[in-house]
Amino acid sequence: MLSREKKIAVILAAHGEAESSGFLENYRVSRRTLRHAASVMEMPSFLQIGISMISSLKKQFKPAMFAGSPHNRIARDQAARLQAFLDTLPGVSGYDFDVHAAYAASDPAVEEIIEATRGCDGQIILSMSPFDNELTCGQICGYLAARGKEDELGRIKVVSRFWCDPALHELCADHVSTESAAHGLSRSEDNVLLLLYHGTLVRDTRGEVPGFRTGLHEAGFLADSLAKLIGADGRHPYGRVMTAFLNHDVGGTWTSPSFEDVGRRLRDSGAGNVALFAAGYFADGNETVGRERELRTVLKDSSIRTISCLNDSDAFIRYLGHKVAAAVSQIMHLPFPSADGS
Repeated sequence: MLSREKKIAVILAAHGEAESSGFLENYRVSRRTLRHAASVMEMPSFLQIGISMISSLKKQFKPAMFAGSPHNRIARDQAARLQAFLDTLPGVSGYDFDVHAAYAASDPAVEEIIEATRGCDGQIILSMSPFDNELTCGQICGYLAARGKEDELGRIKVVSRFWCDPALHELCADHVSTESAAHGLSRSEDNVLLLLYHGTLVRDTRGEVPGFRTGLHEAGFLADSLAKLIGADGRHPYGRVMTAFLNHDVGGTWTSPSFEDVGRRLRDSGAGNVALFAAGYFADGNETVGRERELRTVLKDSSIRTISCLNDSDAFIRYLGHKVAAAVSQIMHLPFPSADGS
């Protein structure tokens, strides 16, 4: 029996998005996002400010379309449910968990929560993105390396590499099957599942490979793995499983096929039923919530629906619980039961 409880901070490090159409909130989020981007690519301050102002003003003219993102709320829900899960994990004594949602682009900032929990016996930081790149876990690890002492770093674990975890792949396949069961469709080529991923930069405006880790390999690996796994799964009605990347139209050449290209392919080939699943995201947000509406403008005669992200589903919370359990065992050098209590 431990003489005192070990305090373990668990930080869900999400991207962070504006929760309203308010100008100041959107400006701050956009400014932070671009500031991070400028750390790996050339982007003068005046350009960052200009883009942030234009983007924020745009939301003032169309408040109904830009009513705010659910991303931060979902991250808070994930944190609350993970806290409850860890608090009731059977067979655990001597650990006191303190779970936080934190953000790269909004408040509370990831760095702020790292500092606030610095006195804990251990810190587990979950990089809440399926892909590893310079702007996700790279930013976190860079910050920790710059400010951490050697004895502190031994008590910190950044959990990432979700993209190559077979357990996550199986979780996504189960999620698709479960969410599709209620619709009563029979397996057919007329039923299409479209897997959505965040796009990455492939070539810059000079045609050169970017000089930072973009996550291109990771995105491709996850996209290929899930397409094969879900395509071979007989529990759902989708005769075709396709991949699409949600790209930006600035900075050079982005990943292919784009969402727009796949939409045109479906229009030309025909599809009676299309389901969208944002497999490249752990929480719904600005990148995912409007895609069904966009696709309807192209596929006017198709039935289109959205399968939600993993969000705070029971299975995903259990999965994160396993990750926390393994990380605690590593940094504390003490036996820790698996998340199923064994």
